[in-house]
Amino acid sequence: MKFQYDENLVIKYKNVEIGEGAIIEPLAILGIEDRFHPETKLIVGKNAFIGSRCTLYTGVTIGDNFDISDQSTVFTDNIIGDRVRIGPKAVIKNGCVMGNDIRINSQVFLERVVLENNIFIGPNTVFSDDLHPPCPKYKDCVPKSHVESFVSIGANVFIAPGVRIGHHSQIYGGAVVLHDVPPNSVIAGNPGRKIKNFDELDCKPGFFKKPFEWWDKK
Repeated sequence: MKFQYDENLVIKYKNVEIGEGAIIEPLAILGIEDRFHPETKLIVGKNAFIGSRCTLYTGVTIGDNFDISDQSTVFTDNIIGDRVRIGPKAVIKNGCVMGNDIRINSQVFLERVVLENNIFIGPNTVFSDDLHPPCPKYKDCVPKSHVESFVSIGANVFIAPGVRIGHHSQIYGGAVVLHDVPPNSVIAGNPGRKIKNFDELDCKPGFFKKPFEWWDKK
């Protein structure tokens, strides 16, 4: 069986390509055409899970083993890699590029964000893309925000437009990140400040020699 869904309960428009092994829950909407980018496609790789009431537009390319939970939306002009998980009620607006092995939790908002590989984003985190909305030249004003590989971002974090977060970094929950983060950083507070190096983190319960040690093997 190529994929599993109830044709009477799922809205699937034209220009939609879904790989083998997909499971699509009731009330999902697939392939809404973006009026500014007609004739584009929604392409979803193998073994996807698309939750109930999710909405995916055309102009989106998604890799294998994609998992998106209930009521999340992926708008047009987005590229998503393999093994990306998106929690409930997340909004992926336009202009995002995602690598592999990424987990985006519930109610996260991203627009014009580049995510490399092995990234965790906690619930309610917001990436802002405009210094003073609404501005017709905002794309020329600041670059896309960029998160390098091996980064963990806690819950309720705000990240200002155009910020770059270096690899092997952790952003503590509730932080307000207004400036670039160098690699190997732990950021906390409002405004966010570096409080230690990433490699100085310890596992308080002692389950591991240090947090994120599994990333050292990649």
